[in-house]
Amino acid sequence: YAVGKRVCVENHFYCGHCYQCTHDLPHICQNLNQFGHGKGTVYGGCSEFTIIPAKYAYLLKTSLDDNKAALLEPCGVAHQALEEIDPKGEDILIQGCGPVGLLAIGLAKVMGATKILAADIVERRLESAKLVGADVTIHCKTEDLKTRVLQETDGNGVGRLFEATGAPQMVNNCFSLLRKGGHIVLVGLPREPIHVEHPLEDVIFKSLTLKTVHGRKIFHSWEETERIMSEGLINTEPLLTHDFPLSQYEEAFRVLISKEGCKVVMSLEK
Repeated sequence: YAVGKRVCVENHFYCGHCYQCTHDLPHICQNLNQFGHGKGTVYGGCSEFTIIPAKYAYLLKTSLDDNKAALLEPCGVAHQALEEIDPKGEDILIQGCGPVGLLAIGLAKVMGATKILAADIVERRLESAKLVGADVTIHCKTEDLKTRVLQETDGNGVGRLFEATGAPQMVNNCFSLLRKGGHIVLVGLPREPIHVEHPLEDVIFKSLTLKTVHGRKIFHSWEETERIMSEGLINTEPLLTHDFPLSQYEEAFRVLISKEGCKVVMSLEK
């Protein structure tokens, strides 16, 4: 590290000495803290200067521009999740086309998925899904998701499913969309109990593989996603919908919370 070098912050602040940290799983540290005011540091991200321990700083290795570098953190989540279910040679359904879901679409194509289905309830997000590589888009307010998935997979169901909505009803239903022997990874954050209506036919008898992820592999996910982005293998332009100067942080958060945009960036004023 040196003055002038560009870094990204790994916001899973790990302790370095718990069971997970000593078994190459620092991203799910038992004593996990996070970057942000009142969490792992008294300094928040909405500041001109901040201080972090060097071990949480990822040193950029390419000339990737700042806005794309700001996508490496969510892109790392999508990358780790896809590595867990290996989409190569498989049809995959991405549920939820927010930033992580859109990045997962591009990454799934890079990682060899044969057909990529994307589902959401917002038309604007589905348009973005097409731009980043989705082969099929499904509007869940106007179409029956299960019917469409079965139509697109010759009645088998998808082999891989990436759940990024966190919506309880979507999580509850997703097991019915998988073929026998399918793999699913839960990325979204449901705030209510998950119920499986038909546990025998939709889970047990299908012999499914269920994975969950939290964060990125440190620093493997960062290195892989920076390489993929720097080589231009995924289209990130549809995600970067807003770039505000730091002084307009209130408007930036309004746009973020209202879901008017996708990925909202705040930049230091020149």
